Amino acid sequence: MFRRVDYKKAAKEQLKGRWKVPVLSTLLLYALVTVFSVAMALIFPDKIHVNMNMGAGSFSYGIHGDKEPTLFSLLICAVAAAFVFAQKRLFDLMFRSREEVSFGDFAEGLGYWLKAVLASIWKCLWIFLWSLLFWIPGIVKTYSYSMMFYVMAEYPKIGIRKALNISKELTRGYKGDLFVTDITFIPLGFLCVLSLGIGFLWLVPYYQATYTNIYHALKEVALNSQRIKPEDFETTK
Repeated sequence: MFRRVDYKKAAKEQLKGRWKVPVLSTLLLYALVTVFSVAMALIFPDKIHVNMNMGAGSFSYGIHGDKEPTLFSLLICAVAAAFVFAQKRLFDLMFRSREEVSFGDFAEGLGYWLKAVLASIWKCLWIFLWSLLFWIPGIVKTYSYSMMFYVMAEYPKIGIRKALNISKELTRGYKGDLFVTDITFIPLGFLCVLSLGIGFLWLVPYYQATYTNIYHALKEVALNSQRIKPEDFETTK
C-alpha cells in the first residue's frame, strides 16, 4: 500500500532540527544555476530562457534558445545533476540516521559528479526518445525512471543501466501514486512563489526527503515480492 501521508510525515520528522544543511545545499544549487544562467543571458541576450521544474522525485533545469546548446547550457545541466545527486545522498543518510548531518556529508556526494552527469544524460535520453511517440509516454517514463538517482545514492557503485532498470521495477504499479504525490506539493509551490521563491529553500528538502522515504518503501515492497533481489544492487554492470 502506498502511504503518501506517512512518507511526508516521516520526512518532516527526519528534517526536524536538521534543516540547515539541506537548505544551504539548495541555496547553493540555486545560486550557482542563477550565476550561470545570468552569464548565458548576458552572452546570448533574447535567445536564452532557463526554467526549473520539480516533479517525479527530482528537479530539472531546462535551457531553451534559438541556437544549439552551448557550453554554458551543458555546464548548468552538469552542475544541476551533480548537486541533485549529492542531495539525494544527503537525504539517504538522514533517512538512515538521526544524527546531525554536516555540509561535508553533502560535499561527499559531489565526488560522484561524473557518474551523476552520465546518469542524467542516460535518463534524459530515454525520456526524450519516449516523448517522440507523444508527450504522455514521456511523462510515464519520467516517473518510471524517477527512482534511478535514489538507487545510485544508496549504492553509488551500481551501474547506470542497472539503476535505471531497478527504478522501472520499483515504480511498477505506482507511477499514478507518484503523480498524485507531486500534485499534493502544488499548493506549497504556490505559497513559495508568493514568498518570491524563498520558500523553495525549505520545500525542496521536504520534497526530496519525502521521495527518499517513498524510494525505501517501494524497495522493500519489491524485495518482499522478489521482483528484485538483494544481489541486484551489488553489480556494477
